[in-house]
Amino acid sequence: MAVVYETRWNGIHAWHRQKAGFMQQHAHDYVEMLYARGGEWICYINFKEYKLNKGDVLLVFPGQIHSHEAADIENIALLFPKNLPIFDGVFCNMLPKSPVICGIDEETDSLFYKATDTYESGNIYYKGMAQGYISLILGNLLPRIELYAASKTEATIEERLIEYCSAHYKEPISLTSVAEELGYSATHLSHLFSDKFKTGFSQFISTMRIEDAKKMLRGDKKITQIALDCGFGSMRNFNRVFKEATGKTPSEYRSIKQ
Repeated sequence: MAVVYETRWNGIHAWHRQKAGFMQQHAHDYVEMLYARGGEWICYINFKEYKLNKGDVLLVFPGQIHSHEAADIENIALLFPKNLPIFDGVFCNMLPKSPVICGIDEETDSLFYKATDTYESGNIYYKGMAQGYISLILGNLLPRIELYAASKTEATIEERLIEYCSAHYKEPISLTSVAEELGYSATHLSHLFSDKFKTGFSQFISTMRIEDAKKMLRGDKKITQIALDCGFGSMRNFNRVFKEATGKTPSEYRSIKQ
């Protein structure tokens, strides 16, 4: 199954769920915490398997390719920007030696619940309050993990591809131009997309653009401007690619989502 670059979420999000559905391989430019509160859970980061036991937390840094198996367990998911105040240097410049934090305490467990309860409360300040609880959670958890400075040379080729494509997918971009920028042959990258990402380069870029367009279509920006802002060269191309991906034209998608 292809890797999806997800752009539909931004800001603060918190969900308390009784089951974990299957989540395909995806990446995004924000931080995600997954808390396995009810039992065992198999998750993946950059194609490596991690087994979470009851009470464990998985910390996913921006740009990391991740997924998880379906499981009949209670779980909590928190999403937040990488430049979260106070912690901005951590998520923009560091990586964990291990993404799993084993066995959180009762105080942190309570903070996870408060973050989701606040987020779902309907209070007009819910996002700010949820952000406060997330900051407290990070204050408890970050001292328990070993971090190191991320560098271009230490990043895997998959991470470098995600980072570069996420920064440039709105521009005219080709497999050849990416290969030249990253110092690999176009043939090597083509095989990597096929073998690891289970998709071709063009489809990968199109998916990023479509996901971005979906988010913009929830607003009131003109569709012609969305097409240009997301990297489509023309409305005709935008309409064709969007309908192939979603089964709907951009106008139809907008009318349904309003």
